[in-house]
Amino acid sequence: MRARGIYRATMLAVIAGCVLVSYLVLTHRDGPPPKLQAGPRPDFQLPFPCGETWRLTTYPGHDDYDIDFFAATGPTAGRTVIASAAGTVTWAGWSATRSDGTQAAPGTSGTRGGLGYGVIIDHGGGWFTEYGHLAATPAVRTGDRVPRGAVLGQVGRTGSTTVEHLHYEQLDDTRDPRRTRGVHDKVEAVFDGVPSGITSDGSAGTGPLRVDGPQSPDQTRTSRNCPPP
Repeated sequence: MRARGIYRATMLAVIAGCVLVSYLVLTHRDGPPPKLQAGPRPDFQLPFPCGETWRLTTYPGHDDYDIDFFAATGPTAGRTVIASAAGTVTWAGWSATRSDGTQAAPGTSGTRGGLGYGVIIDHGGGWFTEYGHLAATPAVRTGDRVPRGAVLGQVGRTGSTTVEHLHYEQLDDTRDPRRTRGVHDKVEAVFDGVPSGITSDGSAGTGPLRVDGPQSPDQTRTSRNCPPP
């Protein structure tokens, strides 16, 4: 009886091994999944009303391609933030963590991480934009379909900042096969067909470029995010 039990256990182990090998062969016989291709880049415009002029900046440790916007003239706080292109809101709300890793209360400034009040828009073809540190609850909701120029909120200093500005990103979600919309998906922002000029933050500790200097110099752009004629 004991020998029969050992034989049965051995056969079950052999069968399980065969099943595992078959699974691995079938799932890998065609090699890695094909690289996804992004759709045409939308005609992104500055995320501010037509005619306004803004200063584009970065700093060491910011992540390459991330942009901090400050008004070129007048106060930055409270200025209207609008959608760079049409799309669907995939997230609108609050996200920020305290130094102990717990969720910070909505409206908090100077947190360890997080956009604070923010918005993420899916523009199709793998293209996304992110808007962070808004002053209050966004003017749009998750799932909303928004046109270019739709009001998203006002510039504030919520989340991981103590200075009023807009944190902004353009992302190509097809660059990362896991589709995590992370640092490897960040790309240089383009506005009205012109590259932003904000690429490296000058720090090898942040991606996706991970190079030490030079840091991209400040840029100035005037919004062409104008209502249709």
